[in-house]
Amino acid sequence: MAPITRAEHRFRIIVVGAGVAGLTASHCLQKLGIDHVVLEKQAKVAPPLGASISMWPHGLRILNQLGCLQDIKTSAVPLNRFLCRDPDGRLIHDNTLYTHVQENHGIGFFPLERQRFLQILYDGLPDKSPIRTGQAVGDVKQFSDRVEVRLSTGEIEVGDMVLGCDGVHSLVRGVMWDYATKTSPGLIQAKEKASLKTSWKTLIFITPGIPALGERDLTVTYNDGFTFLVTSQPDAVYFFVIFRREKPLTWPKREYHTEADVEKLAAQVIDKPVTDQLMFGEVWKRRTRASVVSLEEYVLEHWHHGRIVLAGAPEHGAGGNSAIEGIASLMNHIHRVLPLEQKQTRTRLDISSMRNHKPSGTALNMAFAAYQSERQHRMRELMDLSTMVAKMHTYATPLHRFMANWMMPLLDDRKFADRVGAYIAAAPKLDFLPDVSFTSGRLPWKSSTDGREEEEEVLLDDILEGKSVAVSG
Repeated sequence: MAPITRAEHRFRIIVVGAGVAGLTASHCLQKLGIDHVVLEKQAKVAPPLGASISMWPHGLRILNQLGCLQDIKTSAVPLNRFLCRDPDGRLIHDNTLYTHVQENHGIGFFPLERQRFLQILYDGLPDKSPIRTGQAVGDVKQFSDRVEVRLSTGEIEVGDMVLGCDGVHSLVRGVMWDYATKTSPGLIQAKEKASLKTSWKTLIFITPGIPALGERDLTVTYNDGFTFLVTSQPDAVYFFVIFRREKPLTWPKREYHTEADVEKLAAQVIDKPVTDQLMFGEVWKRRTRASVVSLEEYVLEHWHHGRIVLAGAPEHGAGGNSAIEGIASLMNHIHRVLPLEQKQTRTRLDISSMRNHKPSGTALNMAFAAYQSERQHRMRELMDLSTMVAKMHTYATPLHRFMANWMMPLLDDRKFADRVGAYIAAAPKLDFLPDVSFTSGRLPWKSSTDGREEEEEVLLDDILEGKSVAVSG
């Protein structure tokens, strides 16, 4: 019998990284019936790293489609109060943002330990065999009809595309840049690389519940050059001390933090009030674990090249939710270019009929380009908002101090929630799964297909008529 050629293999995606984005991608790919592998360099999927992740309504809507919402609800309670305090710990703003958000969207904000969140994503996978831990990627090579990912063990994984979910210090991104330099000289400019900046570093730790910080509150205590951001749950407190760097680091410069850095940063704020009743030192001594992380902020111009596409989001504020909605957007676009057996079914793809077929290289690039176009503006909007808020919280300028102390307390809470709600409601859902949006909210969710029907029709016509060809190697 003749050997099976690569063209006869099933469509296969290689995902690098089993964090929030990588595990969400595996959920989606399993729903689509697409063969894939997720390569994670860590020895386990949910290591005890970081502090918390706060799931917003738009992230929860996608997780509800994937069947993970109930486990999140049993692991956390939604936030209630949003408390803002001055450097003396004095309360200057007790607003009802989260109450209005829940009214707007039918569900609120759920903070939970990051390790627990990753475990929920992993435990909820119908099939865990695609997840391979302890698998560090050494190199990625692209060809006209495939990609080959070489692992540090020497093993080679072969697929049709690579999805880079390996974080801000992404190896996949570096490989993509190198490939672009060889095949499209001048495409990736030094200016784009220099847009990766590190302007903040954060001391993060977890403690058992502390009554003085409430059971479902978010407390922000403003200070010159740093801020306390504290999220409370009945049995845990997730604490962030965010420091503004005097001068941002520009890629490829990066900081490596040690245990000594943890103690040094804590010592800088040990005598500062968190509230009018609680000093930082009282909270610090209750920590169960602590670390320091740098916060990068960027929105790249190029998210894909050849058969490589990147999943990414700014680090501030809603990075986890942005990663989830970014994967949803990418999967929606990949779903649209999967070949069909019958042109008549193009308005509703029949998953069972397309599992043994694959999109061409050109079709994949069209999907990647549509994904990039859909996401870039939204990510710039989020990064600009998050940066402005961080500057207010750390009194970056007299104007930011004025905004924090005087303008924010005067904002109408309902209007503030509606402004946040406009961003939330515009997020994508998974178009290939039943819509399980929370229907009790007062703000409607926008359709992720609004204004896209004509573009999708032309794209599918081109693919079905054979106008798409594989990308060159």
